[in-house]
Amino acid sequence: MSKLPLRFVLFLACLQAQAADRSDFFETKIRPLLIARCASCHGDKVQMGGIQLTSKDGLHRSGVVVPGDLTPSRLVQAVRQTGKIKMPPDAKLADRELQAIERWVTEGAFWPEASSVSTVANATTHWAFRPVKKASPPEIKASDWPRSDIDRFILAKLEEKKLAPVADAGKYHLLRRATLDLTGLLPTAEEIAAFEKDSSLQAFQHVVDRLLASPTYGERWGRHWLDVTYWADTTGVGRRIPLRDAWRYRDYVIQSFNADKPYDRFVREQIAGPGGKSSGEKEKPPTPEEQAATGFLVLGPWAWFAYDREQLRVDVADLQVDLVGRTFLGMTLGCARCHDHKFDPIPNQDYFAVAGIFLSTKTLYSSNMDGGINTVHLPETLENVKQYAADLEVWERKVAELEETEKVNTKDREDLQKSIAALKEKPGSPEIEAEIKALEDQLAAVRKRSGTAGDRQVLPFTKYMRPRLPDVYAATDMEFPQDARITMRGDAHQLGDSVPRGFLSAVNCEPATDIDPQGSGRKELAEWIANPNNPLTARVYVNRIWHHLFGDGIVRTTDNFGTRGELPTHPELLDYLAARLVENGWSTKKLIRDIVLSHTYQLASTQDNKASEIDPDNRLLWRANRRRLEVEAIRDAILQVSGRLDLSRGGPSLPLTAQNVHTIAPYFLEEDSVIEDRVRNRRTVYQPILRGGQLTDIDILNLFDFADPDQVVGTRAQTIVPTQTLYLLNSPSIREAARALAEVTIKDSTLNDDGRVSKIILTALSRPAEEPDRQQARQFVSGFQAEVSKLGEESDSLLEAWTRYCQAILVSSEFLYRR
Repeated sequence: MSKLPLRFVLFLACLQAQAADRSDFFETKIRPLLIARCASCHGDKVQMGGIQLTSKDGLHRSGVVVPGDLTPSRLVQAVRQTGKIKMPPDAKLADRELQAIERWVTEGAFWPEASSVSTVANATTHWAFRPVKKASPPEIKASDWPRSDIDRFILAKLEEKKLAPVADAGKYHLLRRATLDLTGLLPTAEEIAAFEKDSSLQAFQHVVDRLLASPTYGERWGRHWLDVTYWADTTGVGRRIPLRDAWRYRDYVIQSFNADKPYDRFVREQIAGPGGKSSGEKEKPPTPEEQAATGFLVLGPWAWFAYDREQLRVDVADLQVDLVGRTFLGMTLGCARCHDHKFDPIPNQDYFAVAGIFLSTKTLYSSNMDGGINTVHLPETLENVKQYAADLEVWERKVAELEETEKVNTKDREDLQKSIAALKEKPGSPEIEAEIKALEDQLAAVRKRSGTAGDRQVLPFTKYMRPRLPDVYAATDMEFPQDARITMRGDAHQLGDSVPRGFLSAVNCEPATDIDPQGSGRKELAEWIANPNNPLTARVYVNRIWHHLFGDGIVRTTDNFGTRGELPTHPELLDYLAARLVENGWSTKKLIRDIVLSHTYQLASTQDNKASEIDPDNRLLWRANRRRLEVEAIRDAILQVSGRLDLSRGGPSLPLTAQNVHTIAPYFLEEDSVIEDRVRNRRTVYQPILRGGQLTDIDILNLFDFADPDQVVGTRAQTIVPTQTLYLLNSPSIREAARALAEVTIKDSTLNDDGRVSKIILTALSRPAEEPDRQQARQFVSGFQAEVSKLGEESDSLLEAWTRYCQAILVSSEFLYRR
């Protein structure tokens, strides 16, 4: 039987993943919307105008959608309400609903095939719902190869296919790999030298322990976690409403990873907050970090302005149900909003049992001044109160001064505007035109003096930035918690039976947890998820860690452990790691340490023809996966090698300046906002993260597959498009970094050309330079200088030549890829 070409296999795998993603998007965003807003007039029973929008065949017969093209799609024209036909007739779609329809049509109007009841998973047979069982490591033939039980599971699968692992990675490649994986930065020259000198058997172990103890570890792995949340520094759909204290949740996550907070406690805190400790833990006053933890639930892509507040409340709860399901359980709970889940054993009632918990939780509040998200005051300290009083006094003086100035400026503006209007009523003449021009120049000067620039004004901005005591965005229980009623077709105004708050009926964890009727149920939900007997929680988490270290999870669909997800390649290993996690007190660092010290992790990324034919995707891990760095690591590494990386940590990042903030309500960040100098060169995890695309200063994030904060992104896309290469070759920031590296190299008078090459290669590629490197550099630099000389240009040809050489290194595959 002939083997399928590798490219074709990868293409099929990509198509499968895309189909699963599009199906999830349709079931959670499009089907509920069509049913709720369109089905009464264009459904199964009534098809006004001959249009049916509740079935795939009906949609195609109606001809109102042209897949992939918004302009001729009559459905899009109608819901935009820009033409004669305006739908729905009662009220416009919310911005987020319109954006969902537009995205669906643009991506081909995918409608999944109907499924029969027989395709729904059985909770007693589907692997993910079975109890975790710690299997004994299997017997293997090459008993001298494994360094841990992890290796025995991997080698056993390879031996089944008569395959063998490739050789070990070289010392320099291994150090670079581990440093990037654990901290997201490159090893320094000093760290490389120390590793070279350490000839002990524990040399790599020493490296791993040092990296896990570094504060940069929490920044790297905290960013991984933020991918599976809705966290961003702004809220709103279509507008970037600043969330001035959203950074507190980001810092909480980073601190939790650095402190190696037990994962079960990490889960409890993010769902239940200060009341999220396990029953065996002693109650203590909540810390500011614990107060920030439920930012996980409340910092989301909520519609800042909605006519229908009750529908908004139901939609927010829906996103929270889906968030908790995907992040902690690897289950697409949102697909059961309008009907029983089509593939997994999640009935519609289970969805509302969980939704009732979040409908009993305060996420939003009536005021939209600060994004409309629920806030909690942090415990006040004497220091905080004194600082607040001092800041408030300064602020009040500044506002008074600006108001007084504005009175004068307002009068001057009004007088000038009246004079200009009077002159414009007179018959035109060169003298009149000249006088009008002079007055308009004076008016512009007055506006500049008063800080008025259209929608950006100093006085309103100053009032907006009123000092306040420390707050945190957090979830709290409603005063009167209650069970949810089923919303027919997702419509908050068509209610069915009440469903008692609870959990997934397919997952039975002992001991059982009953919900206190006086509370929301978040504490009990957290206990149920963090229960060591829950078969999903530990499996999902260790799979995420494996994914980040190897490039693919043992279950490749990291957010979907249901029947539409992929099967685990090494199910016994997955259970072994899940059991080990719990046995080791839910310690993330211990788990990562075990994996990184395995022989499997330390393999080279070299090819093997026989293994490539049998296992083209390297699912059996006969070698290390070579993959491109995440965009944060690319940006941080470029700053690092240029010597400009700012390693200061924590605190606010939003560029809240009078130039950036639109000061006519609602206050939001303008499209042309500029990141402040105090933040600009910090690590990417500390940059302002916005919804709807990132700022120009960090537009590299928009090009290199940064996670969309409106989605749970357990596995990022890996695109390779021409615009990425064009950016690397033409971006001023890349060129500035290359120039900085060239300057510091040239200024070192102890280095000749070969020494410069050695320094650049060691700094950027984490290895000693070899003779081909030196030859290529000499040829490039001398050739470039000769060309400049021919052109007769007046420039520092030596600096320019080395700048171009450094840029070539920074955009090389060896720099951009982790081997």
